[in-house]
Amino acid sequence: MKANTRRANRSAFDEVADVYDTARPGIPHDLVTSIVRETGLAPGDQVLEVGAGSGQLTLPLRAARVEVTALEPGGRLRCLLAKHTADDPGITVTGGFFEDYTAPGGSFAAVVSANAWQWIDPAVSYGKAADLLIGGGHLALIWNFPIVADPTLQQGLNEVLALDYPDAVRDPATHLSGIEVRAAEGRAELAASGHFEAISWQVSHDSLRLVPDAYYKLLLSYANAAVLDESARADLFERAGAVLAEHGAETVEMDNVLYACVARLAGIVRTVTD
Repeated sequence: MKANTRRANRSAFDEVADVYDTARPGIPHDLVTSIVRETGLAPGDQVLEVGAGSGQLTLPLRAARVEVTALEPGGRLRCLLAKHTADDPGITVTGGFFEDYTAPGGSFAAVVSANAWQWIDPAVSYGKAADLLIGGGHLALIWNFPIVADPTLQQGLNEVLALDYPDAVRDPATHLSGIEVRAAEGRAELAASGHFEAISWQVSHDSLRLVPDAYYKLLLSYANAAVLDESARADLFERAGAVLAEHGAETVEMDNVLYACVARLAGIVRTVTD
């Protein structure tokens, strides 16, 4: 996705770390397996994960037996990540923003990120990733965009949230097309950096089934809700809860749309052996 020009909220997730940890869905293993195959990552390869959160991508990556340096700037989220990965010597948890991260050039076979790359200044992100990669290394970026699967229920939520909580609104009629536009803008930004080539992408779907409380927490896990005060959060949840009750929704079925983009460092192509 194209870089977010409103970066003031990039640390907001840490304010709701426990909610983020329980509410945000992990990146599906089959998507990670697809990316590992495409990038030619092999067991033992060094991977830098940017904006690791509490491990939503970290743990599936480790299932592919790569060595992960998980970079997470939020102190609370980093503590949760360290707790989840304490028994795994193949994961190194470290703090700080990517802009400030230092490592020798050519340290990693891949730089990866899920739902975080848009918070980094593109004047820094692509060039820095390129410097950290080995020849023929890859940049792999993932985002997910869940929407209530029942369009009538989603529209009902939109009607009560649009005025005061517009960032919680998802339009069923334009959800996929909007993702496609934002994804294309992001690929153009990536290509314009001049550091990467052979850009490929894929869109996949995963189903989520949430009880109402889990749905409320998912809303709260996004930056624009995380910065709300307690009164506003309570109001948001009360309004959403009223709509769910009106529709008799004891669970909320969601279509979790996943977008992944992979690009190879321009120049030398890495040789992959079976």
